[in-house]
Amino acid sequence: MIRRLLVANRGEIARRVFRTCRELGVETVAVYSDADASAAHVAEADHAVRLGDPRAYLDPERIVEAARLSGADAVHPGYGFLSENAPFARAVLDAGLTWVGPSPEAIAAMGSKIEAKAMMIEAGVPVLSGIAVTPDALPALDLPVLVKASAGGGGRGMRVVRDQAELAAAVESAQREALSAFGDGTVFAEPLVEGARHIEVQILADSHGTVWALGERECSIQRRHQKVVEEAPSPAVSPELRRELCDAAVRAAKAIGYVGAGTVEFLLGENGFFFLEMNTRLQVEHPVTECVYGVDLVRLQLEIAEGAQLAGLPPSPVGHAIEVRLYAEDPARGWLPQSGVLRRFEVPDVDAEFRLGGRLRLDSGVVTGDEVGVHYDPMLAKIISFGETRAEAARRLASALARTKIHGLTTNRDLLVSVLRHPDFLSGALDTGFLDRHAVDAPLAGAEAVRLSGLAAALAQAAGNRGSARVLGGMPSGWRNVVSQSQRAAFRTERGDTVEVAYRFTRDGLAAEGFDGVTLVSAAPGRVVLEAGGLRHAFDIAAYPGLVHVDSHLGPVRLEPVERLPEPVERVVPGSLLAPMPGTVLRVEVALGDTVTAGQPVIVLEAMKMEHRIMSSASGTVSALNVAPGRQVEAGAVLAVIEEAVEPADPADPVDPADPVDPGTPADPVDPADQAPAVPGPQNAGPQNAAPPGAAPAATPMTEPAGEQ
Repeated sequence: MIRRLLVANRGEIARRVFRTCRELGVETVAVYSDADASAAHVAEADHAVRLGDPRAYLDPERIVEAARLSGADAVHPGYGFLSENAPFARAVLDAGLTWVGPSPEAIAAMGSKIEAKAMMIEAGVPVLSGIAVTPDALPALDLPVLVKASAGGGGRGMRVVRDQAELAAAVESAQREALSAFGDGTVFAEPLVEGARHIEVQILADSHGTVWALGERECSIQRRHQKVVEEAPSPAVSPELRRELCDAAVRAAKAIGYVGAGTVEFLLGENGFFFLEMNTRLQVEHPVTECVYGVDLVRLQLEIAEGAQLAGLPPSPVGHAIEVRLYAEDPARGWLPQSGVLRRFEVPDVDAEFRLGGRLRLDSGVVTGDEVGVHYDPMLAKIISFGETRAEAARRLASALARTKIHGLTTNRDLLVSVLRHPDFLSGALDTGFLDRHAVDAPLAGAEAVRLSGLAAALAQAAGNRGSARVLGGMPSGWRNVVSQSQRAAFRTERGDTVEVAYRFTRDGLAAEGFDGVTLVSAAPGRVVLEAGGLRHAFDIAAYPGLVHVDSHLGPVRLEPVERLPEPVERVVPGSLLAPMPGTVLRVEVALGDTVTAGQPVIVLEAMKMEHRIMSSASGTVSALNVAPGRQVEAGAVLAVIEEAVEPADPADPVDPADPVDPGTPADPVDPADQAPAVPGPQNAGPQNAAPPGAAPAATPMTEPAGEQ
């Protein structure tokens, strides 16, 4: 029997395993890096062991030593990190500990996707052709292809290539990313199947030869090969196709003597389904299977590790479950990862956390007040809904997400709600190109909702000022015993737009410029109620330093107050390329004085386990280069400066000397004291802020942030 379990992971998966352990009476051990010292999973464990630097979760020796120090007798790997590392599994077993997972041999067999495909062909499982990528093989590849890491997944080490001219660079980038993430830079290429679905089958196998296939999950909603929305069952899978998929998954498991929980992934297209890979671990999206099949997969993992046998036939599915992954990222800026303090995180109507039961489940790795850093995957939480029908589950999840309060960080929440409400999603018309095909990254709050939210924010601020006034504190802000002047406020939205509001109080109530028929019902620092167009709207306002969040049924709005008399700021040299996030410089692709073209890679950053290419925003000359490989940079740092090329005058259109020239009005002389100095970087730039005036916009990364599928 397992008495004390160490979870070799962090965040929500560690908390998920701890939840089952508490129900079983098993003591828990957390491990943590210096970056995670105050993380929620550390606080929830019975025991905790510090590992050290942020990459320590990838150090097998430190984790085995942590198990020894804590007195743990078993290790659960979670997902990601070392969960599919055969030498780590072997080290755990050699230390006399129970390994909650498949054998090292099974992990190794599926660890190389190239070798795994060969084994699946022998087992009679349909497979897409794929070849190892070597320099000699590149010219012979039939494009388009998908270049993939052989040793891992999660969207890392993966590139779509349609042009032979881009192939070599894509392969090199995929190899570097794979080596960094998985310790193995081997990549291979397979035909790119467009318009296909990503379907996977959950399996459970015990050491007595029993293998269960617990149906399929639909995972086709992806951004850059990483899953965003998952559900069970798939709306595209008939009972007959389900039997075929499950039979193929069972054959795959038996072919390698698999024991434990695992997932067999398939690509479903017009010509049938094909084996993609086998994940020899628990998946991020396992909760949808738990909801539909009524099983605790973590509990079954622990029981199988203790030698228990799966009794009887696998359970039958009931109802429908949908999961979304809430990421700290900005879809409008190329899925740029975000970092900072999570000021507030509240999901309404949650009746089950990390466990079965109820209609809305939350599996979260963060709580209010946590700082989201740059070292790990930017996933904040998974939110799962369950319903008797797919439509019911989608409606419930969209409603809860829209009402969720997420303050301090930009997230993909609005996109997720738009996906769940999209007609094609509701009809089940899905494939892996869904997000590329549909524009679903618009904010939930429309332009008029943003204006009303800005007015509500200004009124809330005025109410706060009124309440703190020492004289006549009960009077409306801006009230005078003479003709009233309008009070003004300005805010900047996440998209960089400016919202200006002006209002005054009259004997008849509120008069707001540009708002017809808007009536103030009540105003307090945290809540404002307005009537507009005969409809009443309640706005919850939360103010933080330099930031205001307004939540209402019209949609969440994030605003940055624009000061009426801003402090002088130092300018950024025109043509500056800014770091879009904190990270480490991997490579500098140019030299000082080089001529570059618009869109040419200049700097490659590594952040959140992914490469991000910073491109030149214009054609010109590299006039400044401020970084070198290995250097750590903060968000907003000026990496390089491109002096834009000046277009020469068209000689075909010379100026006629006889033409009179209007000298115009002489310009006023400029006082040098009025000029802001040009400096190499902003003082208060950050990933949430627009680039300062005169600066090139922060480059959009060409690869997606990291994550575990």
